[in-house]
Amino acid sequence: MIRHFTATALVIDSRKRALLLWHKRLQRWMPPGGHVDPDETPEEAARRECKEETGLDVEIIGCEQEDLFSENPHEGRMLKQPIALLLENIPESKERSEAAHQHMDFVYRAKPRDETQELCLLEEEGTELRWFTIEEITALDPSREIFANVQQLLREAL
Repeated sequence: MIRHFTATALVIDSRKRALLLWHKRLQRWMPPGGHVDPDETPEEAARRECKEETGLDVEIIGCEQEDLFSENPHEGRMLKQPIALLLENIPESKERSEAAHQHMDFVYRAKPRDETQELCLLEEEGTELRWFTIEEITALDPSREIFANVQQLLREAL
């Protein structure tokens, strides 16, 4: 099975709403995210993908963890800890000439750097972009509108 590293940003604003786009290929509401490029950390990928797909600059929020480099910063730095690490089954795509494969997805909580930023949907990825409340996310049908794991992660994050 072919596997790719990916990163996802669960963007939550100060009003406790999550930003989702209607994904063209998957035909589901999804948070922004995509493949980790060479020489890029997963958190950098999540931030870049969010900017590309939504126009939004975000800050990646990591889970609390001890800084193992505090005494010796010349040795390196801590990366942000994702809220979840997923192995996702991605179906075959004949239009992209892609076989079925898996994504090893680093899922991060994120917040907008500036909530007055204008949203700008990347139309190659999605057909609609909007903010959802927890009630709206809970009301989505996992059989046709949102993947159950995405719905669960968003309910926990909100």
